[in-house]
Amino acid sequence: MYLFHFCSLSHTVTVNSQPLLCIRLLALLLLPLSQSCESQRPPTEVRDDYMAIVQTLLIKTEENIATLLQNSTCPELRHRPQRCSGSQNQQDVVSTLHTLNCEMKNSKSAVTEKLARDIGQSIRCSCPERPTKTPNVTSKRKRSAKGEGRRKEHRKSKRERKLCKAKVILSHMTECYEMLNFILET
Repeated sequence: MYLFHFCSLSHTVTVNSQPLLCIRLLALLLLPLSQSCESQRPPTEVRDDYMAIVQTLLIKTEENIATLLQNSTCPELRHRPQRCSGSQNQQDVVSTLHTLNCEMKNSKSAVTEKLARDIGQSIRCSCPERPTKTPNVTSKRKRSAKGEGRRKEHRKSKRERKLCKAKVILSHMTECYEMLNFILET
């Protein structure tokens, strides 16, 4: 209600920048709703898929990431991925797995791509697509060797940050699957 009132009042004051701000605010408010998934799949089947397929993929992906990050240290993440807590029920654990899987899928890392697809199929929840960036059409300047080196270093550090985040997400996913297994056994 307040957002709509703010957007309608501010739209009359400024012409171009405010409507985009309002659309972005509205998208941020609705994003958590669009990421929720009420999986119709029984949690026992999700656990069985984990034991049969997903567990092996998780281990292999963790090993691949550890190999790629062999000589790197992971910095503290600004945004910590969601975790499964001890007070969650079966459906909450599956919902947390879905949220973690969407974070991993949206990172668009080639290392975690297959795992994210398989987990999504296992819990039968699809992730909302991230909006694509429109390409920036600016004139190309001559690139110096020094500037190219900085860009390479930036790409390397960005890749390492993605891998570090994926490592944390995989750890949290393993905890969730183990918690789901424990809940279903008791």
